[in-house]
Amino acid sequence: VTPAGFSALHAMPADAPKNRMGLAQWIVSPQNTLTARVTVNRFWQELFGVGLVRTSEDFGSQGELPSNQALHDWLAVEFRESGWDVKKLFTLMVSSSAYRQSTKTTPDKLARDPQNRLLSRGPRFRMDAEMVRDYALAVSDTLVPTMGGPGTKPYQPSNLWEVVGLHGAKFTQDKGDNLYRRTLYNFWKRQAPYPNMEVFNAPSREVCVVRRERTNTPLQALVTLNDPQFVEAARRLAEKVVREKRDGASIIRELAHRILLRPLSEQEFQIIAATAKDLEADFTAKPDRATAFIAMGETKADASLPAV
Repeated sequence: VTPAGFSALHAMPADAPKNRMGLAQWIVSPQNTLTARVTVNRFWQELFGVGLVRTSEDFGSQGELPSNQALHDWLAVEFRESGWDVKKLFTLMVSSSAYRQSTKTTPDKLARDPQNRLLSRGPRFRMDAEMVRDYALAVSDTLVPTMGGPGTKPYQPSNLWEVVGLHGAKFTQDKGDNLYRRTLYNFWKRQAPYPNMEVFNAPSREVCVVRRERTNTPLQALVTLNDPQFVEAARRLAEKVVREKRDGASIIRELAHRILLRPLSEQEFQIIAATAKDLEADFTAKPDRATAFIAMGETKADASLPAV
């Protein structure tokens, strides 16, 4: 067997070397329309929740046809002729009318377009596991932007590696900046994935997963309420806002602005204000609980602010 492309597809470029560079040139050859189509479909899936071709892992005879063939063709050509400019393509998609429209729906839209394949409304779905963690770090100004280097080991339940029987392997949590770097850099042991990632449907990395499951369970809410990574991020965000805004209503509105990037509706505000009042009363009655709660994580709470 000699290095070559598949005979059923386009031929290797005549001047392409018979190595991985030649393979790369064959993959992005103008005669190969599949590379651009698959790529833009995955990017569309990232922004809209589902690809123009729903079966993003299968463009073969068993796959689903595009919901909008003309749009798929145009995006693929635009991407290739831009010099494979990923940022330009994402800018194009997020600035489109399709992406920027309201997520609100109506009975008529649900009847005509129940799965939003016709883009009758804006996309509405939760972030992937890695994004949830990264966003919590970013919005609390704790995200460390350092790139590259060895894998990082952030918060994880103690003795987890030992429990799954990894021949005496011991998980040693990082300290300092490595606790707050992007999830992309997390050291990942396939037999012991991070529980706070797994509960948000992060794949185990045993095989390539092009299209993830997306579930919503009470466990996800419990992770954001109790996991040290999220509690610490929430506390650090709260410290920043409380130092700037002393009034309770102003604190709630500023937090919503920073997290949701939009104002709260009056109904949302009343729910959150009532919850905050109940929690404050509970912590006032049991101040030790408040002190223990905000002590979660490696960083120290701001001693100048009352724990409650």
